[in-house]
Amino acid sequence: MATTINGSTGASQIQDNTVSNAKVADDAIGVAELSATGTASATTFLRGDNAWATPSGGGVTHLGTLTTTSGTSQALAAQNFSLYNQIWIVTNNVGTSGTGANLQFGLNGDTVSDFTAFNPIANGMWATFKIDLRTNVWYAFWNTQPNATTGTNTAAGTAIPAAQGFYNIQTNYRLITSGDVTLAQSGYTFDTGSAIVYGVK
Repeated sequence: MATTINGSTGASQIQDNTVSNAKVADDAIGVAELSATGTASATTFLRGDNAWATPSGGGVTHLGTLTTTSGTSQALAAQNFSLYNQIWIVTNNVGTSGTGANLQFGLNGDTVSDFTAFNPIANGMWATFKIDLRTNVWYAFWNTQPNATTGTNTAAGTAIPAAQGFYNIQTNYRLITSGDVTLAQSGYTFDTGSAIVYGVK
């Protein structure tokens, strides 16, 4: 049997969990009118059992892309690091205008850490950098190619692959909750490539 509700917006009928209602205005029902348990926020979702909950973990978020074709540094501003366990930076053909330059990274204004501590990136660099915000350790996996335009090795034996990982002593990542993600050059300017920044939960 249908239950009729009379109010200022007119009559509505509710029967068998189905609302037949042409009187409720669009966008008129807000979160406050729901009977869900838990707390609604930007980091929770409404589950099928009518409860607000935080996702169980995992997931990758694209934070932005840095265009490394000019300037001595590029920054992705105003990131909320407290939402992530790791920050990943993936470079695509990042290069510099001169030899002897090291690619540096920084969080929240820190640019003292060199990804390429023993190799200049005058040519193109393809790399993956992982910054672990919970253990204060960063890892770099990278390779440079003599031909930054085509990404091919034009001279046998001149490509230098490398992998390194360090416990960071200059900056305690575990204390950083927000700020910029920065890529910089040590003495030269960017002239090619891009870098994609991800947040990993």
